[in-house]
Amino acid sequence: MDDDAARMDIGLVGLGEHGETHAEFLEELGHTVHAVDLDPRAKERFRDRYDATMYEGLDELFGAGMDAAIISTPNKFHETAALKAFDAGLDVLIEKPLAHDLASAERIVERAEETENICMCGYFHRFRNRCRLAKAYVESGRLGEVTHVDARYMRRRGVPGRGTWYTSREIAGGGALIDVGSFVVDLVLDFYDWPELEQVIATTRSDFGDREDYAYLEMWGEDDEAKMYDVEDSVTAFCEFEGGRTAHLEVAWAANARRRHEYNIRGTEAGVSLDVTTPLESVDPLGRNHREFRLYEARSDVVDHYVDSELVPPANDPFRDELATFLAAVETGESPDRCTAEEALAVQRVVDRIYEAAGRGRV
Repeated sequence: MDDDAARMDIGLVGLGEHGETHAEFLEELGHTVHAVDLDPRAKERFRDRYDATMYEGLDELFGAGMDAAIISTPNKFHETAALKAFDAGLDVLIEKPLAHDLASAERIVERAEETENICMCGYFHRFRNRCRLAKAYVESGRLGEVTHVDARYMRRRGVPGRGTWYTSREIAGGGALIDVGSFVVDLVLDFYDWPELEQVIATTRSDFGDREDYAYLEMWGEDDEAKMYDVEDSVTAFCEFEGGRTAHLEVAWAANARRRHEYNIRGTEAGVSLDVTTPLESVDPLGRNHREFRLYEARSDVVDHYVDSELVPPANDPFRDELATFLAAVETGESPDRCTAEEALAVQRVVDRIYEAAGRGRV
């Protein structure tokens, strides 16, 4: 950390995996971590691992002179924590999605605007150098007019803890779509510079989560045999935005298909194929996941020909860079240049429209 940079007191609300990752980076950057969680086991684990002051509740935490708050609770509880933080005069980073439903997300943005506090939402993939470079190619006009994006976020077996809050519609707001699918919606909207959605056709399915023979290979949480599972584990959607621009979205927690997270951006002059699949050593210990990032063009110099160029940006840690951007915004008081509350609300609206098109049952 720069010796001249301000050391801040940051309040963490929710001490799951994301909370612990934030704590690691905050300590690395020289900030003081304060934390609260309803789970006594999580608090004990966190206290043993980090040099953090623990609090009993939100009022106690936010009343202790924090400079900012980071919220990584289950989705349903984002609003309660965010509104209390705003009322305490704090800037807030909320893990994606903004909320478990559209009405709650709208209330969060409304209060942030009323209090004039900074509010970011954790769509960290937009901080990847690969995604930033793809966006720069779109903005430069190198691709011509971008007319279609084909996007996929597919896990072969990756329901995040059957029976945990992730698989409860009441707490999470939905399944694969609102979880990993919101990342896809966020990037597609950003590539298109945040257009209005005009039409959507969608289907959701729940084919794997409640199966007794579900193959447990990769999962965020502990398996609880799907005792609480009323959400979709996959969704397919076709979206038409203003100006006739389109996007095909495929999202799955579990599918009998190759694991991938990729975007194919098609323009009138060129196209980009962008793979951001995270390698999983436990599933692929030899690292055979080649992550493609290519520019596709056709030229007519001397003879008509194709040009396929490999793009090689330096690697970076997008989660760390997202946090650094938020802390810089807190220090300067200036809104960040991406992942704002308004953009997160636009993502939530598209997610809501997709669910509506598929039928409100989610499954």
